[in-house]
Amino acid sequence: MLVSNLIDPSDTAGPIFFEAHNVSSKLEQVDLGAFANRASSSVAAQGDVRADSLRFGSVQATSVKSKLRLRAMQVFFTDASLEAYGGCGTGDLSFSMAGRNASFSANAQMSGLDVAHLLTAFPHGRGKMTGKMEGNLKLAGEIEHSHDPLAGIHGAGHVTVRNGQAPSLKLNENVMKLARFNDLGPAAQNPDSFSSISADLALANQRISSREINIVGYGVNAQGSGSLSVTGADSLDFQGVAEILAKQGFFTNTLAKLYGATLKNGKLSFPFQVGGTIENPKFSIQTKAH
Repeated sequence: MLVSNLIDPSDTAGPIFFEAHNVSSKLEQVDLGAFANRASSSVAAQGDVRADSLRFGSVQATSVKSKLRLRAMQVFFTDASLEAYGGCGTGDLSFSMAGRNASFSANAQMSGLDVAHLLTAFPHGRGKMTGKMEGNLKLAGEIEHSHDPLAGIHGAGHVTVRNGQAPSLKLNENVMKLARFNDLGPAAQNPDSFSSISADLALANQRISSREINIVGYGVNAQGSGSLSVTGADSLDFQGVAEILAKQGFFTNTLAKLYGATLKNGKLSFPFQVGGTIENPKFSIQTKAH
């Protein structure tokens, strides 16, 4: 089963945004007339559905099971479960064809997803991060007459990635100068590694924003906020404060001030920014002139 939208003004077929293979279903109380009748309040059909695999946008899943209910120009998938990217997910998905444009609503919970595998499904995502992801996500919106699969979609959620690496986010020279003050063994590990990254997410106008991002590293922690554009150059705009465990001392304190950092209770903190693009992020420290 393939589903795509039509592109204005020619009504040519647009990108396929939903695809399912080896679909089987058992339905009861089937009344297709009630499904086609916008004024009907009756259940058009109900039962269950299974699929060996499906794709929604760029995300793929296997071993899909769900309850199915049809009402007037509406399709509801409830109590759904699936396997994806080494993990699993549960949730609900509905489509409505009652308006000028078809619309959808999705609510999902996920756990154990392999981030490296998941990111290969997105342009420029390969090699950007590793780890295991868990969280929840709600998406909704009209299926626009557009080549952009995210046009008109909004949503919110929260995700946590544990025990991974972000090799594309290299620490620049100033950060390395600060990091050398660190006196704990774990911080000497690969500076790309982290224990956990958690963030709230909001999708609107093709931009993903986070009000609170928490990074727990190995001797280096960070809190921040910001947003990224789903398309376009210079898409990253994040800022925050990072902390490094450091030795107290006159030399450390003096150099910390030179780099715009403060030293308190054995922690060296400094403001940072992340710009550039997903393909080429730019990490910088807000240093003082010296």
